[in-house]
Amino acid sequence: MKQIPSRDITGHCEGECRNLVGEADCKRQSELQAEPYSNSGPSPSIPWASSRNEPPGFFGGHV
Repeated sequence: MKQIPSRDITGHCEGECRNLVGEADCKRQSELQAEPYSNSGPSPSIPWASSRNEPPGFFGGHV
């Protein structure tokens, strides 16, 4: 940490400065928006999901 880049101290960038996180975010959002998606209607109601009073593992299996 002897030489801290000046952009980290002053906020001014010299040379090539790219916002890699922002670019990756924009790329990922465009990829997600390119995927076809349709919501044909609401999900079916599941009776046992309406109450959370049952203990974990009520239907069997490991917790």
